[in-house]
Amino acid sequence: MKFVPVPGTKVLFCIHDTRKGDYREYAEARAGLDDSWKDAKSEAGNLPVSDGEDHPVVMVSWDDAQDFCKWLSAKEGRIYRLPTDTEWSWAAGIGDQEDATALPGSKDCKIDGMYPWGDQWPPPAGSGNYADLTLKEKLPLRPIFEDYTDGYATTSPVMHFKPNGLGLYDMGGNVWQWCEDRVDAESKERVLRGGCWAIYGRYGALSSARFRAAATFRRDAYGFRVVVER
Repeated sequence: MKFVPVPGTKVLFCIHDTRKGDYREYAEARAGLDDSWKDAKSEAGNLPVSDGEDHPVVMVSWDDAQDFCKWLSAKEGRIYRLPTDTEWSWAAGIGDQEDATALPGSKDCKIDGMYPWGDQWPPPAGSGNYADLTLKEKLPLRPIFEDYTDGYATTSPVMHFKPNGLGLYDMGGNVWQWCEDRVDAESKERVLRGGCWAIYGRYGALSSARFRAAATFRRDAYGFRVVVER
């Protein structure tokens, strides 16, 4: 796992989502874990998801990701954790355009016209792993980015598409990434960022898009990446 600095933060970001192979090493050291990540299938169509050790692990909850970070921290003697929502925004190139003191839920989709690949719409070829014609071949009724093909019906290997300017891969598409924060002061739900292989709408693809879910919730498009404190 390679880490790089991100301006505006005091952490190093892993350049890719946590892979199935990374998670397997953790799972082998922990007894009694939920094992739905091992043979994940899509919620619609029963398609294989995370079908390779170099794919991002899916079917992991926020709680699972927290325990992975605790295990890795103890193993390596450094502090690994999930990125905060603000740190994630800096990694996505929009940190200087958001109020760091505002709660994540209030910033959802507030920066229009900015996507992980730039300001172009629709997404140009090679922009990332989203709902595309490959998915529609498997699930004909599934809405997609029309006329867009990335070659993967569900997840793709990490680092397959072009990185952003900081050298970070899959900051858009592939899997939603858990962040540390709660969505707002009243909710216990946690924030996810970055979109996923099933995203097809313009707003879901925005760099400022936020998704929310309970800390115990697992889905076919939920994964995570880690940061390490310097």
